[in-house]
Amino acid sequence: MNKEVISAIKVLFIAFLAYLFSYMDRMAWAPIIPLASKDLGINAAQAGSLMTAFYLGYVITQVPGGYLTDKYGYRKMLLTSFLITGFFTILTSFVHSYGLAFLVRFIAGMGSGAIFSAGIVAITDWFTEKRRGAAMGFFMTSTSFGISLVNLFVPSVAHGFGWRTAFLITGSLPFIGLILGYFLLKERTPVHQISKKQSTSWHDIVSLLKNKNIILMGIAGLGGQWATVGTATWANTYLIKSLHLSLVEAGAIMSLFGTAALLCKPLTGFLSDYLDRKSLAVGILLLAVPVLSWFGANQNISILYFIAPMMGICVYAFYPVLQTIIYNLVDRRLVGTTSGLVNGMWQIGSLTAPLAVGAVIDATQNYFYCFLTLAAGPLLGAIATILIKVEKKTVADKVDTKETALLVEAQKIS
Repeated sequence: MNKEVISAIKVLFIAFLAYLFSYMDRMAWAPIIPLASKDLGINAAQAGSLMTAFYLGYVITQVPGGYLTDKYGYRKMLLTSFLITGFFTILTSFVHSYGLAFLVRFIAGMGSGAIFSAGIVAITDWFTEKRRGAAMGFFMTSTSFGISLVNLFVPSVAHGFGWRTAFLITGSLPFIGLILGYFLLKERTPVHQISKKQSTSWHDIVSLLKNKNIILMGIAGLGGQWATVGTATWANTYLIKSLHLSLVEAGAIMSLFGTAALLCKPLTGFLSDYLDRKSLAVGILLLAVPVLSWFGANQNISILYFIAPMMGICVYAFYPVLQTIIYNLVDRRLVGTTSGLVNGMWQIGSLTAPLAVGAVIDATQNYFYCFLTLAAGPLLGAIATILIKVEKKTVADKVDTKETALLVEAQKIS
């Protein structure tokens, strides 16, 4: 295994850790809502809004985060994200009021805003077009792995030592990533040189907003993300309050949900390197609609062991497929900014779903309507994906080929 391959693996691993720890920090709230809500004296809508607070900070920093990644490089952005996200997640364990909890969750979300774009650019930097789907699949397992880990240890820690201790532990994890990233994370020089010669401007952002394919991509991911985050936020509470499972039993069921999502992403990422990415994404999104409806209608606890993993696949498997399509829509120098813009649109689903579903629960006290509401998202996403026009060969491919040639020549000279 040559040095370039080893460096690529190191970079992918650090990007994976950044997304993993960030996702664990944001989702640690979901399984302890019943405990923390009682402690803080808040209702379901307010509990949902604390998940929304993280995503609000996350959403508003997507475009700036992508822009700064294109301008300063993914190394600086990932290291900064580790620091901010970890510190303010730890602070969450010390809050005693709804207002302060909202504030620290919001800032923690801001700290995570550049991670998605930085990870996308890192993969573009080190992996060719024919290997990006597989690399993206591994990168995106971080979110599924995060869900599984959160549901395995957070309920148990919260039950035995309190929900504040659970937040203290999850907030400490990004500092491990910060130390490892400082020593292992490197950038390839040619990409940096091209970025400096053709710097991204705000005019580029305006042009992206006028691009029909980019808008459709944003809508597609928004619909999928609506289902993903809404399910991850409220499924535990549904299992506890409607099906009367214990905190730990609900966590065990949802760990299957996360494990299935974890295993399916590398597979769909790998398949996207060989199959039509657009058709694959549409199929996954459409399958999510009946599965979510079934989960909300089901009252048989035994069947949960089958539905939960299936649901994990349906609401997570589309990610590496859609994200790899981004490369085929824009120039290489705009990948970070475009990723930030698109992910910002996707996160509108994350921002609104927990709060909207919380309001539905408060109004109806019926969790079937909760998951029926979530199922509307993937349906919208599938329709938007169908309308996207993907070019087989783009400027991004040409630039990437040129960068690879430059790197090879530079290595020969050195």
